[in-house]
Amino acid sequence: GGILLYATCSTLPTENTEVIEAFLARTPGARELDIAGQFGIKQPHGRQLLAQEGGHDGFYYAKLIKIAAARG
Repeated sequence: GGILLYATCSTLPTENTEVIEAFLARTPGARELDIAGQFGIKQPHGRQLLAQEGGHDGFYYAKLIKIAAARG
């Protein structure tokens, strides 16, 4: 188990929300965690910052947790 912060410098859903959606669908015991703060635009999974003229590039991040499977 553990916590993962998935981040990209992309605004493409295929590299962002779709990756998280696929991971959650195929990974038992994984779920998304809320991200403290109000940075970016809330997405179905994670948050997206858009590129700003004279500022930063586009950016995406999502925080996930996976509970370790019981051994037995």
